[in-house]
Amino acid sequence: MVLIPIPAHELKSDTWYFGVRCACARLHALCEDLFKGKTDEQYLSYSDPVEVACPCGAVTRADRLQKFKLP
Repeated sequence: MVLIPIPAHELKSDTWYFGVRCACARLHALCEDLFKGKTDEQYLSYSDPVEVACPCGAVTRADRLQKFKLP
């Protein structure tokens, strides 16, 4: 399954997201954390790996997404 990152212009500041980091160092947000960072969970795991296409041309495969907060 190929996931499309949330476009940068749609990301909200001071908001928690789950995403992956590309080999080019870009951090791609894939979904907003519905619990707004209030849980101890640092990762969202998938049973099958997902693929995330980056504008740099790389495709990142991951079976878990890391939680992060935008400033």
